[in-house]
Amino acid sequence: MRKSLLIISFLLFTLQSFAQIGFKKKPDELQQFKDTRLVVVLFQDSAYNASIIEAVEKYWTFNGGFSFVYDSAMKAYNKPEFSYLFFSKSKGTKIKAKLGSSEVDFNGLIITGGGKFKKKALEADLIAGAFCSNDIDTSDWRAELKRGVQLLNNYFNTAIEGEDGKSMSNAYIIKNAPANKSLLNNTLGVPLRSLDLKGKEDGAQLWGGEIEELEVEEIQRAILTESNQLIFFYSKDERGCNKVVTSTAGELVYLANDAPEKCKLSAKDLKALNLKRTE
Repeated sequence: MRKSLLIISFLLFTLQSFAQIGFKKKPDELQQFKDTRLVVVLFQDSAYNASIIEAVEKYWTFNGGFSFVYDSAMKAYNKPEFSYLFFSKSKGTKIKAKLGSSEVDFNGLIITGGGKFKKKALEADLIAGAFCSNDIDTSDWRAELKRGVQLLNNYFNTAIEGEDGKSMSNAYIIKNAPANKSLLNNTLGVPLRSLDLKGKEDGAQLWGGEIEELEVEEIQRAILTESNQLIFFYSKDERGCNKVVTSTAGELVYLANDAPEKCKLSAKDLKALNLKRTE
């Protein structure tokens, strides 16, 4: 019982600090989105466009169909029956592609409503977001957007199942992630030099399972082939550093926020992950 209270308290505190997944609170707002047609906004970046088209065509199942439209040709789609999926770059990102942004500084895929596409999304129009890495080059888009689209699709399909908006809340999503608890037995893959451990702290012992440090290419391959691994990454914005662990099939496993300079996976994070396993 004490462990249950500890993990719930930790997750709620961490979430309430900064992290956002779903921005809407009421079930009817989610239903309104489901009734729209999703406009996937394309930009003048061929690697991004090819990757988002592939990911949406393969993994999007939630609402009433989708269309691919360039940001320069949105006039005909500025109507209430449409919603918009595009990439929002945070202020501190290293991504060079010319994409979108958001009033609520966010790095990753976002979905907006409001009946009109705005390249800088208004806070009132935000529906949901999926964090992505801050440093994405041409060869990285395919894996990053696959995971991002899957995270969004999983969120919506989970959120709409609950009553009275309970399963829409970030607290509910994070507390219950992952839905498939067997994922917690998988190897935890982390990018090289992304562990923050001190002295005699042992990452594998803290996590309670195997940890493997991976090159960027190995992480991309794991995501694209959906190998049996969990993958850690971070997404920094002006509110802090969002530390995320997902399955390679884009299921959320862990989400926490820390100070902007603390983007590595710490002993505290590994202990929280282990609490999920033992709980």
